[in-house]
Amino acid sequence: MQSDQRIRDLDAVRGVALCGILLVNAGLFAFPALYLNPMDYWTDPVNRSVIFLTNFIGEGKFIAMFSFLFGLGFTIFLQGAVKKGLHPVRLFLRRLAVLLGIGIMHAYFIWFGDVLCLYSVLGVALLFFRNCLPQTLLIWAFCLLTVPVVIFVGGGMLTGPGIFADPSAAVTTALGKGALHIYRTGSWLDIWRQNSIDVVSTRIGYLLVSPVIFAMFLLGAYAGKKNIFRDIAGNMPLIRQVQLWGAVTGWPLALLSACCMNAAPDSLLYNYTQVMGSYLGGPAIALFYMATVVRFLRHPAGRRILQPFEAAGRMAATNYLMQSVGCVLVYYSFGLGWYGRSPLTGWLVWICVFSLQLLLSSWWMRRFRSGPVEWLWRRLTYGRLAPEYAK
Repeated sequence: MQSDQRIRDLDAVRGVALCGILLVNAGLFAFPALYLNPMDYWTDPVNRSVIFLTNFIGEGKFIAMFSFLFGLGFTIFLQGAVKKGLHPVRLFLRRLAVLLGIGIMHAYFIWFGDVLCLYSVLGVALLFFRNCLPQTLLIWAFCLLTVPVVIFVGGGMLTGPGIFADPSAAVTTALGKGALHIYRTGSWLDIWRQNSIDVVSTRIGYLLVSPVIFAMFLLGAYAGKKNIFRDIAGNMPLIRQVQLWGAVTGWPLALLSACCMNAAPDSLLYNYTQVMGSYLGGPAIALFYMATVVRFLRHPAGRRILQPFEAAGRMAATNYLMQSVGCVLVYYSFGLGWYGRSPLTGWLVWICVFSLQLLLSSWWMRRFRSGPVEWLWRRLTYGRLAPEYAK
């Protein structure tokens, strides 16, 4: 019974993270933010407010939640494999290989912003930490979050803002305008070519946030080793502390980052606030969000409100991929062709798509044990040991 409750809690947290990921990604599907600052493109107060709020409450926070859950799932997976008498490392590597295959298909044939490839690659490195003590995981996570900030800020202080100057700014602007035209009016082949270019640009960006993602992996693994989600009641004082300090630390940094997002991109102010928001603010608020959801679930009303999120979280991989399919059909030229529409429209798409996912997930999970992608993932990982699909 305790194990079932733990799974339901984690599914609800995962469902909330999935909702937030779509909030952020809906804007990335609609605008070439890889190349252009949306604050420069949208100057009216309504859309600027939408961009600000999306950055403030969403940017970097929900992917950090998902990363934490991946690290937690890593520990649970290895523990389960050992209990079943299976080879945990070999099985986890097979699981990562399947994830990499899904991620490559997603990145190159649906949407360049795929994060599954990065998870599968960093997941291999996670295996080297499987036998570490919980305290060791905490130390590594702390270093991964703080050392890059110290190096970045120190480098800027020593060299001045010139280090952040982008000599190819004009080229970047041209790339953004080209992407805007292609996604809005191009053929499927034109869009595929542009998407392939954007895949490369996205991978470069992911290199910069890899320390954050891996740090959250380690924090999730720490939570798994400490069995925090196995005994929520016993760990409630810790969860309250995490909620408090996550808010106290994270929200001021997130506010500072959001307020300065329209500063000159080669200025110290812009770069300092963005890196502190990404490396420190985002993870802190992710921990705050998770602690808040867990505490909310302790109340009957909270459990009822978040019940649809449990179903969505149980088939998170399916929903993540289907978010991409849905947004591509809404925004790209071979669908509704809404690419370049306002950020406010992006919020409407977010609400509609995720509301539909909540309904479909609840319907699906009443009939099946898992989502179709989850079943395929388990089937290719375990082979004949995978559970039956239908209930």
